[in-house]
Amino acid sequence: MSFDGLRIALSSLQAQRRALEVTGQNVANVATQGYSRQSVTQSANAGSVVPAIFSRSSGVGGGVLSSSVGRARDQFIEARANQEHAVESNLTEVQGTLDRIELSFGEPGDNGLGAQISDFLAGWDDVANTPNDNAARSQLVERAQTLVTSFGQIDTTLQAVRANSIEELQSSIVDVNATASRIAELNQQIQVAVNSGLSPNDLMDQRDLAASQLASSVGATIHPMGNGIVDVYVGGTALVRGSSYNQLQVDVASAPPQTVSVVWSKDSQPAGVTGQAGGRLTTANDIVPRYRADLASVATQLHDEVNTIHTSGFGLDGVTGRDFFAYSSTGALVVDPAIAANPSKVAASSSATATKDGSIAGRIAALTGTESSYRDFVVRMGVESQTATRRVEIQTGITDQVDTARESSSGVDVDEEMTNMLMYQHAYDAAARLMTTINDSLDTLINLVGR
Repeated sequence: MSFDGLRIALSSLQAQRRALEVTGQNVANVATQGYSRQSVTQSANAGSVVPAIFSRSSGVGGGVLSSSVGRARDQFIEARANQEHAVESNLTEVQGTLDRIELSFGEPGDNGLGAQISDFLAGWDDVANTPNDNAARSQLVERAQTLVTSFGQIDTTLQAVRANSIEELQSSIVDVNATASRIAELNQQIQVAVNSGLSPNDLMDQRDLAASQLASSVGATIHPMGNGIVDVYVGGTALVRGSSYNQLQVDVASAPPQTVSVVWSKDSQPAGVTGQAGGRLTTANDIVPRYRADLASVATQLHDEVNTIHTSGFGLDGVTGRDFFAYSSTGALVVDPAIAANPSKVAASSSATATKDGSIAGRIAALTGTESSYRDFVVRMGVESQTATRRVEIQTGITDQVDTARESSSGVDVDEEMTNMLMYQHAYDAAARLMTTINDSLDTLINLVGR
């Protein structure tokens, strides 16, 4: 009987105690965002394989070694999750923009722009039936004023949607720069800890959580490097490299159409962001300008169709050649100020003397081009919005599946941890019993020799 048994028992006590501590850490962080399950790597402490002259190893071994505490982390799943979250963030941002645009038009509805166009044309029909009735003319002008006001209000709302997206983009880029700084700082701390032989798992979890937030925000990709650090890239250029980082900024062109871009602060080169920031760029540079242009096209068509006929007609004052619609100094569609002030100047007749002639008003009432164009516009808007919603639903399902796989790989399962806890507890009890048994044996041996 030697003291090797005590050393074996002691190594087991220390190993199981450490494993219990790690298990407790897992249970304590079961709800902590970004936490990765930890486990102790144990290995047998083998006996000596080098023979001596007068002695040799018994071959039993020297107990157990707890070499390190590792994280359950699948780099492939993490990279896939970051990629899918970036796509989901982009699509969700685009869907939100289209939803806000649809609300601004209020279609279908009794107060939507389509209904107002119909009411405006119906007003011309009323004038055609009673061309010398000032009440019908006043009602027509009032409906026209309401219509052009709605055109202006919708355009203002679209501009506000774009302005809000730009503000949100600027705010998110400030957060991105702060997060990049934090990742660089954590990289430095992790490298020092690893070089010192420590296992900075909690720091790595914080760093990886911050990096995943950058993936959703700007489509960043993470590249693991040596000594536990990671580099973070955006559009093929390093945002974070080791303990250093670069910064991004939002650039809004001063000249129309005031294109928005995210560039590198160091050289003003495009950063190639995707994710949520990419969705906001799409809002500012494509979606809103496109819908404003389509809305302006409908207004222009209304202006041109009505004016072409109206200028050939005569008002009650016998004057011809007047435009019904005009443009303000800001380019907004308005009712001609002279007609707005005096509805009798509405050109309803084809003759200067036939005040009861409403043929010109009837021709305008029969116009269908603007209504048709607006319906097509609303249909396109609805289809695009539904497509965006469907794409978000599909992508959300994909992202959820990847998140489930990541949770299965890295997450804490309380049932599993409780099982491990019981296993380590019984192993600890057994090691303690082994130490007690060896102690009793040595005590018996020493006492027998001493007699």
